[in-house]
Amino acid sequence: MRCRCTGVGPYTFAGSLIASGALLATTTPARAATAPVGDAEQAAPVGALLADASRLVDWLRDRNPDVGAAAARVTQAEGELAQSRLPPNPSLALSLSDVTVGSTNPPGLHFSDTSIYALTMSQTLEVGKRGPRIESARLRLESERQSYLDTLAEKTAEAREALGRVAYLMSRQALLRQSRAGARQVLDLQRARFEKGDLSGNDYDRLLLDTILLESELSQNESEYRAAGLACGALLGALCEADESDLTGLDAAAVAPPADVEASLLRRPDLQALGFAAQSARQDAVLARRRAVPDPSLSVGYTRDSLTISGDQPRSLVFNVALPIPAFDRGRRDAARAEARAAELELTRQAGAARARSEVASLAERRASLEAAARRLREEAIPRSASILEATVAAVGQGELSTTDLLLARRTHTELMLKAMELQWSAFTAGNALRQALGLDAELARTAAERGTHR
Repeated sequence: MRCRCTGVGPYTFAGSLIASGALLATTTPARAATAPVGDAEQAAPVGALLADASRLVDWLRDRNPDVGAAAARVTQAEGELAQSRLPPNPSLALSLSDVTVGSTNPPGLHFSDTSIYALTMSQTLEVGKRGPRIESARLRLESERQSYLDTLAEKTAEAREALGRVAYLMSRQALLRQSRAGARQVLDLQRARFEKGDLSGNDYDRLLLDTILLESELSQNESEYRAAGLACGALLGALCEADESDLTGLDAAAVAPPADVEASLLRRPDLQALGFAAQSARQDAVLARRRAVPDPSLSVGYTRDSLTISGDQPRSLVFNVALPIPAFDRGRRDAARAEARAAELELTRQAGAARARSEVASLAERRASLEAAARRLREEAIPRSASILEATVAAVGQGELSTTDLLLARRTHTELMLKAMELQWSAFTAGNALRQALGLDAELARTAAERGTHR
């Protein structure tokens, strides 16, 4: 990460901060300092993915392994549904009988005179079980499809936050670098005064300590920035590039448009997945109870009898009907377990909906409060602080104020800028969580899934 800061002297330091904007430094680092993730050939553009949620969803659908695993579970459920439609396999039995051991009756008969061959085919006919089994598999498939959408929406929210953190730390890094550059310029100027005896040793040491403190903050931020880039790369399966990105993109990235909360919650895929799973469990209970209804087995056999000397028919057909007796296992235990499972899933769905309502209300309030606080800093505190700093720098240069006044003014201004950035970042994370609670990313996931289906 590189930052080029020029023209920042003791009298222009405040002006350069003002020119950087209400919150952001104008310096743009190159790209996120991240290690390669896998064999990714394409870098993830932070600014473009933050600005276009649909593009972010498509990116994750094609590259994120968790989303790929969820898609594989959908394919498994599709196979289970196809399997549930198949009837039981028929069975074919071949038998050989009347193989004599010892003497024959009448004596002198050979194997070809006594052997009996039989070929029998049997088929079990299900009674009342095929319908609930297919319906249960279909509902499980719908549940897995909703779980896939939930996974894609969840990873979208995680990736958006990771991208936003890269942009936030990048802008914070630029501000700290610029602040350090200004501190060094002032330190160099005051060193000349100190060497001439126009500045006390204590005042010079205060300036030096303040510069060292800025450098330590910059070093810590660089470490966090590298970690954020690695976390972002793990989610997106590519290097996270931060070209042309800054905090201004966060305001639009996590906007939660007005929505009917109840309608949005009804369409949340995680809650729908629980509902489908509960319905599937109820069908499993129906299937279990119907084990009390026996499934008849029909069979037809062909017999070739060589013992015609005894009056047997050389060729004949045999028809059988077998009816199992459900004397012990009538499916009651499995039915009770399936009903309990359905109740558990339904209660889990209700609890999730209640939590979501609470989250939406608290996140909306938190986001509004954070945005108001950040707006006040941008519009009121930072302009005044910048004006004070500019006047203080000029006064110190003319010997009218001490370096202590300069340190206080500069530190206050820098902390205000950093605080405003932090508030904007916190508002972004609250808005991102609000989008997730309302299921707005899930709608984008549905659209992406439909596009993938029609490819």
